[in-house]
Amino acid sequence: MNLIKKTRQALTVAALLVALPLSLQARDLDEIQDDVFQVVNSGAYPPFSFVDNSGNLVGFDVDIAKALAEKMGVEVNVQSSPWNGIIAALAGGRFDACICSMSNTEERRKVLDFTDSYYSAGLSVWVQEDNNDVNSIEDFAGKRVGSTLGETGNQWAVENANGNWRNQTFQGLPDMLNALTTGRIDIMIGDDVPVLLAVKKNDTKIKMVDVGELPRWPAAISIQQDKPQLLAALNEALAEIKADGTYQDIVDKWIGEGANIE
Repeated sequence: MNLIKKTRQALTVAALLVALPLSLQARDLDEIQDDVFQVVNSGAYPPFSFVDNSGNLVGFDVDIAKALAEKMGVEVNVQSSPWNGIIAALAGGRFDACICSMSNTEERRKVLDFTDSYYSAGLSVWVQEDNNDVNSIEDFAGKRVGSTLGETGNQWAVENANGNWRNQTFQGLPDMLNALTTGRIDIMIGDDVPVLLAVKKNDTKIKMVDVGELPRWPAAISIQQDKPQLLAALNEALAEIKADGTYQDIVDKWIGEGANIE
């Protein structure tokens, strides 16, 4: 890892820590059992979390949260918050858990704890359907590259640009897809599963391009550090919903019948 990348990662973690409130008192399981389990996601990451036509927060992660809460015997409140502020809010005790398709990365483990993974996600590169000019990372030169602020795709784009392309950030996948299809950006970087599903559902005229190996991470539930009861309960509940078929039912509902994303 070069010095520039190390410096950027250090600054990112430092920024997260500075953003945290002075009181870092999130709750462990015994306190949650006497109240409501407060879960957060971005609400802008279909089909994992989004607001439907009736104004309800729905999606794969919402159903996972409800299923885990049922196994844990707690009442749950699932709410949305802008993605770029979730880590600081979670580490600062505003929420008990982020069930939000968060990639379990080394950088994030410096300020959060993670459960076992509940699926795997990797970065993918997308362009308009008639664009044949992007076949490698070298072809990003001079282009406008879009990513979601605070996501792993954004981190990758920033760390690897080295002045060769211009990064533009968005608050969620729908806005970023719109920017690509309307030509406001030339290239989009996002997690493969949600983009593939969005393209299939909406018949979006974009395509994935193979630019070589890109990072993959396990998606896991994140909580404030040093909450051992809650971490153990979530892992136990996660194992239970996988064993009894509840997990696969949620996958079938939101991802596709018979899909395997673990």
